Amino acid sequence: MTLIRRPSPFAEVVSLREAMERFFDDRFTRPIWPPNGDRPVMPALDLFQTPEAIVAKIALPGVKPADFDVSIADDLVTITGTFSQEKETTEGGYVHKELSHGSFERSFSTPTAIKPEEVKATFKDGLLTLTLPKSEAVKPQHVKVDVA
Repeated sequence: MTLIRRPSPFAEVVSLREAMERFFDDRFTRPIWPPNGDRPVMPALDLFQTPEAIVAKIALPGVKPADFDVSIADDLVTITGTFSQEKETTEGGYVHKELSHGSFERSFSTPTAIKPEEVKATFKDGLLTLTLPKSEAVKPQHVKVDVA
């Protein structure tokens, strides 16, 4: 009697598993940020528009108003500053660390033309709110239709 050996249906699964392990190997998934462990800091941003203005809300927790600057050039708004860091303690050691510190820069372009001279900025509870009024040329114009 002759025995016929059939290929295992799990052979391909094992090779797929090995391929995935190679894909997620440390050599292929190194972080893009600098090797000293400092991640680039980018504050969170919400951007929406109303009929009159574009409103930007930028999260700057723990930042003092003197530690950041807002500049507007044409349709590009840039917020620069620094997240200060309290003196780091080595007692007990960190198990997980995500709080950002260091300098930051966040830029965004406005979807429509704005009036930079009329921009209003408010800062409350770590949230910077920029109200960027739209220029008259881009505001919706209502046309009255006469019925003949």
